[in-house]
Amino acid sequence: MNRRDFIKSFLSLVTLSLIAKTSFSSFTPSKAENQPFNLKIPDKNKWLNSRDQNSNYFGFLALGDMGTGWPTEYELVKLMALNSPQYFPSIILLGDIIYPSAKANLIEPNFIKPFTPLIEKGHRFYPILGNHDDHELKGKYIKEYFDIPDYYTFSSGSAQFWALNSNDLNAQQMNWFNLSAQKSKAKWKIVLVHHSPYCSGSVHKNNNHIIKTLCPSLKKYNFDLCLSGHNHLYERIGIVPEAGNCRFIVSGGGSAWLHKFEEKVYFDRQAINSCNHYLRISGNQNQMILEAINLQGKVFDQAVLRKA
Repeated sequence: MNRRDFIKSFLSLVTLSLIAKTSFSSFTPSKAENQPFNLKIPDKNKWLNSRDQNSNYFGFLALGDMGTGWPTEYELVKLMALNSPQYFPSIILLGDIIYPSAKANLIEPNFIKPFTPLIEKGHRFYPILGNHDDHELKGKYIKEYFDIPDYYTFSSGSAQFWALNSNDLNAQQMNWFNLSAQKSKAKWKIVLVHHSPYCSGSVHKNNNHIIKTLCPSLKKYNFDLCLSGHNHLYERIGIVPEAGNCRFIVSGGGSAWLHKFEEKVYFDRQAINSCNHYLRISGNQNQMILEAINLQGKVFDQAVLRKA
């Protein structure tokens, strides 16, 4: 299929399920569908070990909905690789790491090859499962490749992170989360979920289950930031009453087709842009700097959170 025919076919689709089925078919390699693999990222993740425990500084890069294998993914990773692993050692993957579903034979073309510049530089990866990852045996191959459990916590400098599985935010997971958050003495508390609690995207909108299940805990345990994907755009949201002082960023512009957004919302939307991008976040015990960077390498949104 040539490029013109592909675009023509893409625009003629009337449902997202058909879009997903057609858009990524040409990127599937001719291997056995779920053949075993033994590739592992270097510096094997030790999920219970914290990074930079003796430092207040933390820095990381993040993006969601990236695993297409499309040129846009390669371009974003190339830009991300301009950031030194000395200052931004961690890469947070906000779900939908592999499209259209996380089959074993798609990990190499849709993640390993595009992310080679970051892998070779020694960054450490912290993924969460998106709905497209969960479609394939509840994320079996993603969990095997990255050596991760369903949900986990880790620390970097003065920040602690909770990586949740929002595909099944059940009572067992929430009990673990609440106990862990209650014990935390971190200066900054950051939660990672694929499905956005709040979003003005025209496709996925707010997720009432996550708002009801997660947001009371964010308020109770004084969380500072919630990062998510799922909606293929960028959105920064201020304080909402049910989540205390927690701010929200939707970062689903990792390379998949972009979503439009609603013009009017009831919550405090502080910035929105339907563009491919990644996040660059750094901080210390006193402040956290949030930056969103587009495909041209320009910072198009920035905010600073400060501790009293």
